[in-house]
Amino acid sequence: MTPLLVACGSSPTAATWPKGNVVFKDVNNYSSQTGLTIPKVTTASGADLMICWNALQNDLLCHPITEPAPAGTNGIDNVGFAQIRNIPQPDVAAQLAVGQFDDNLATVYGDFYTAQAPSSKCAMLSQFKLGEFVVPATDYVQPAGTQTITYMLVFTTGTTPAVGAKSMLFLEPSTTSTVTTVNAVDACAATPPVLMFQATLGQDMPISKMDSSKWHVDWSQLTKDSFEQEVRFNKIDKVLIGFYQGKTKADLQTNFKDIEISATTLYEVPVAIGARDVMLGDAKVRAGTTAFPGFVQTDGVWAIAVTCSKCQVPAPVLMTILVPE
Repeated sequence: MTPLLVACGSSPTAATWPKGNVVFKDVNNYSSQTGLTIPKVTTASGADLMICWNALQNDLLCHPITEPAPAGTNGIDNVGFAQIRNIPQPDVAAQLAVGQFDDNLATVYGDFYTAQAPSSKCAMLSQFKLGEFVVPATDYVQPAGTQTITYMLVFTTGTTPAVGAKSMLFLEPSTTSTVTTVNAVDACAATPPVLMFQATLGQDMPISKMDSSKWHVDWSQLTKDSFEQEVRFNKIDKVLIGFYQGKTKADLQTNFKDIEISATTLYEVPVAIGARDVMLGDAKVRAGTTAFPGFVQTDGVWAIAVTCSKCQVPAPVLMTILVPE
C-alpha cells in the first residue's frame, strides 16, 4: 500500500558516513513509551455501513485538525478501510504504535477521498475502493469459528494509506448487531485518549554558536529510533531546528507532543533521499525565506529533530537538545 522511497542509481552505503562534524549517536537520542487504545465499534455483519467523520476535531496528538482545501472536508482527506487476517486487534495496535505495521498484510483495502462528499462528511462502505470496490457482503463479515480477522478504519490528512492518521477505529461485524452507522471518534476526546506517548530526552549535543562551518550535522551513527527499531534512513526527509523561548529541557520532555507547534521559531532544511547529514546553514524559517541566523538567542533552549513525514508514526527519528558554545 505505502510505496517505499527508492533512490535512483546505486545507493550509498553506511561506510560513506560520518561526514559531519556534529555526529549524533544513540546516546543523544530520546527514548519513548507509546501505545494505541483504538476504539471499537460493533456493527451488523455484511452491512453496507454508513461511515461518518464529522465529529473529528483533534488529531492523535490532541492538536486541532487543520482544514485543508477543498473547504468542508473537516481536515480529513481520506478514510481507509482494511481487512487484516490472522492478526488480532491488540497486535495491530501495537505494530501501528511504533510504525512497524506491514501494509501488505491487509487482504482487503479500500479508500474514500472525502472531497467526494464535502458537505455530508459520510460515505457508504461500498464506495471505498482500491482498484475494485469493497463488497460488504463478502469483505466485512463476522469471522467463522476461531478465525481471526481484524477490520479497521483510518482517518487521515493526505491520501497516502497509513500516513497522516488523525483517528482510528476497529470494526467488529456481528450477526446479532443491527448497527449500520459508524461515527469516527475524536482521538483526543476518547476515554482513554487513542494515543499514549511519553518521551525521555537523551544526552545533549554541543554545537558551535556562530561558526557555520561547524554546523554539519550527521545522524549516520544512529542504530535505532526511539522505539528501539532499526532506522529507515531512506525515509528521512527533513531536519527541524527549533528555539523555545523561556523553556527548559524538562519542559520539552513533558510536552513532547507539542514540539513543533510550541516552538518560538522553527527552521527546516530538506534531506535528500538516502542522505544522513545536512548543513544547518541551509535551513530556512518554516514557511518563509529567512535563513537560519545561528544560535543567537539565549533565553531558552534549542533543539533539533530529524523527521520522516511519510512514516506511519509522526514522532521524530531523532530529537536532541543542542547546547551552543
